[in-house]
Amino acid sequence: MKEIVLNKKKNGFLVLILSILAYVFAAFLCVLGAATTPWLTVIGGLWLALGWMPWLGLKVIKPQEALVLTLFGKYIGTLKEDGFYFVNPFCVAVNPAARTKL
Repeated sequence: MKEIVLNKKKNGFLVLILSILAYVFAAFLCVLGAATTPWLTVIGGLWLALGWMPWLGLKVIKPQEALVLTLFGKYIGTLKEDGFYFVNPFCVAVNPAARTKL
């Protein structure tokens, strides 16, 4: 199997800010729905219940580290540059050097 180095910058800050704004909007929908129509409360409540899932895709890579990403057992790629990334929330990220001692 050939190593795939993912070097596309996927900005984790953008996803973090958008999901926080979506939480604020969902809370607004719940309040507005309680005052007007109940289906707005349902939509807002669904996001409040399931909106944490994108946060599972936020990954921090420190200098001199790498993350190997797998999706349901299939190799997706390797992140080698340090930074704050957003990857598929269902990906498993493994640091291959996490158990090594210097």
